[in-house]
Amino acid sequence: MAPRILVAGAGLMGSSLAKCLSTRGVVVYVYNRTVEKARALCSEAGCRVLENLDSMPGFDATVVFLFDDQAVSGFIEALVDKGLTAEAGVLMVSSTISPETSIRLHGLVTRAGGVYVEAPVYGSTGEASSCSLVSMLAGDQVARSRAEEAASLYSRRMYWVGGVPQAMALKLALNNIGLALPGLLAESLALLEAYGVGSDVFRMVAGDLWFGSMVERYMERAMAAAGRPRFTVSGAAKDYRVIACTLAGKGYPPLVSQGLAGFYTLAASVMPGEDYPRAVNAYRVLKNPRPH
Repeated sequence: MAPRILVAGAGLMGSSLAKCLSTRGVVVYVYNRTVEKARALCSEAGCRVLENLDSMPGFDATVVFLFDDQAVSGFIEALVDKGLTAEAGVLMVSSTISPETSIRLHGLVTRAGGVYVEAPVYGSTGEASSCSLVSMLAGDQVARSRAEEAASLYSRRMYWVGGVPQAMALKLALNNIGLALPGLLAESLALLEAYGVGSDVFRMVAGDLWFGSMVERYMERAMAAAGRPRFTVSGAAKDYRVIACTLAGKGYPPLVSQGLAGFYTLAASVMPGEDYPRAVNAYRVLKNPRPH
């Protein structure tokens, strides 16, 4: 029998995952708060729309790709309130949320008799569409085989990290590094501009150094014309706020993450839906605010 999977969220990652699963012989349903968005996606991807939670059939797994802690909490709390944790199958939270929220939701689902697994991924829309994500899984050991079976449908590699919230902490640690370079690049380009050094010289010399390939990659994405983003500026701002708050909650000063949260929050006020490396271009707003 073909596996039945519900994708919660029809944003960039949820829609890409639905397209991937539809090519794998999976019976895919999509649930989105704005049902018209789910209908548009499924008319293209060949999936089915779950119009509302009250009509929820049984699933092997539910993969949650919603924007933030509030959206994920609202969805899971609704499942628990309606007594639908069994129908959801193994609840795989792939959104990047705070470890503390994940701990709370794990307890809520477990007490309701459901199965909760952290399942954040590395990779973006291209990897999601091609079923080649890297998945980091954490939860109760009894859920491991079910979680890995579901994740194997869309992952090129899986890592079982341990218990909740270890996979979410790992994802935040990786994002803290992976999303940092545009902020550093923005300030570096400002230094060049301030003293009349051409960016071509910067790129040439950087190309001789160990980090040159990273500089070139992000310069190209920062200067490219706006198009379909791999990961949005707003998403990066949200992730850094989560990282900063999580560190502060554990007694660590969020010196770097707080600064990067401010950088991406500024950029999100100008270009919220654009690809996150393009935040480099928003940095100029600090020095030359737009006239009102």
